[in-house]
Amino acid sequence: MEENSGQLMKTHMFESFLLDKRVLFYLIKMKDSLFLWIGDTGDLGSLAVAMKTPFNTYPTSCNLIGNFSDDQSCSIASKLCNKMGKQVFVSYNVSKNDNKMVMSVIERIMEEWTINPSIF
Repeated sequence: MEENSGQLMKTHMFESFLLDKRVLFYLIKMKDSLFLWIGDTGDLGSLAVAMKTPFNTYPTSCNLIGNFSDDQSCSIASKLCNKMGKQVFVSYNVSKNDNKMVMSVIERIMEEWTINPSIF
């Protein structure tokens, strides 16, 4: 489902069953950045940002909200920033918190990007 919020922002929602868990994705596309909430509950327990800088070839990322030792949001934000070339905010709130799930989530996001490139 895509909703236009004027010229400056677009929103998009999708869901998938990944590793027997229903995962929801809520995306807000802004002019030069992207916000992506990923979860199976209504929480905003973490928030990370990643952006490219002239000092490194790989994006710089940091946790803004949540447990700073939990790096799933940072990892996803960095990978998406690297692929999309824009600043990416990610809030990862999936209760099944292992590498297989994170990789499945990234694969699903990339699949959605291929299907609907205009929403990213």
